[in-house]
Amino acid sequence: MSTKTTLKGIAEHLNLSISTVSKALADSPEISDSTKLLVKTAARQLKYRPNAMARGLKSSRTNTLGVVIPNIMHNFFAKVIVGMEEEATKNGYSLVTCISNESLEKEKQSLHMLSDVSVDAIIISLTSETQETNEIEHLKDILHYDIPLVMFDRANSDLACDSVVINDYKGAYDAAAYLLKTGCRNIAFLSTLNNTSVGNKRLSGYQAALSDYDNTLVPKVVYTKLTSLENDLGTFIENNDIDGLITTDESSAIYSMNTLRIKGKQVPEDVSVIGFTDGNLARNYFPSVTTVKQQAEIMGKKAVQIALKNLNNKDQHEPVQEIIETELVIRNSTKTI
Repeated sequence: MSTKTTLKGIAEHLNLSISTVSKALADSPEISDSTKLLVKTAARQLKYRPNAMARGLKSSRTNTLGVVIPNIMHNFFAKVIVGMEEEATKNGYSLVTCISNESLEKEKQSLHMLSDVSVDAIIISLTSETQETNEIEHLKDILHYDIPLVMFDRANSDLACDSVVINDYKGAYDAAAYLLKTGCRNIAFLSTLNNTSVGNKRLSGYQAALSDYDNTLVPKVVYTKLTSLENDLGTFIENNDIDGLITTDESSAIYSMNTLRIKGKQVPEDVSVIGFTDGNLARNYFPSVTTVKQQAEIMGKKAVQIALKNLNNKDQHEPVQEIIETELVIRNSTKTI
């Protein structure tokens, strides 16, 4: 493991004073632009990272893991955090959790903050904006500074780091296949995860199941957000006959069932509904919701295990992706076979 670069190391490297280096990194007006550029370039080359939290500590470890999630309102992410917390505590670690609210800029700010307070590793699920734009320089910076990075749920294959994902393709395939077995033929797919790796894989699984069963079946896709779901789905129902509906999360399944009732459709007599995530809402709603269980707690535990493994063994290795299988939980929002 390489020695951590200090302000003194940069100063000696450039034959400048520590004060000049410090001011240059802080964008002090006392320092010329050319010197600032020189210092910042050297700092990046030498992999200098501010260590505000660990100053004065003898150990280079803080026993903290940084976590960035795109949305705390989704039951799935809350359950992932539960699994992470349990595994981290078992190993003597604490979590510092940030919520990016699906904002690329907030994601960048969260990573900068976690880096500044010297968390030992970072675990992240990318925002929809990050995945849509494929802007990943801020993530490459984390790897550049030798901070172990683990992606979960929403991952980017262009980054050389480990990840943990659900078998979203098979989860959606199994959901569509079950509806087909119950006699549904006009199955729609409603996504609140447009332009994310998760949403795209679920869409592909749904489409493949329809094609494998009968290639004359036409996929029917509704892209929406929770805030506009009732209006978007309501308009879609007015113009399309459906007898089955797969949604990409638990909340959208509940919202969809409410919208179907408003439009005079009964669940499951007229339309069978399947969602993703197996939370309290799905279990206790009426009728209870058939869901694709995503094993969220297992994902959280696995992500922490990988982060700690990488901390204890920083030798370079090929990125590994752990795939967790889903389970279709049959309840009352779908017809029985």
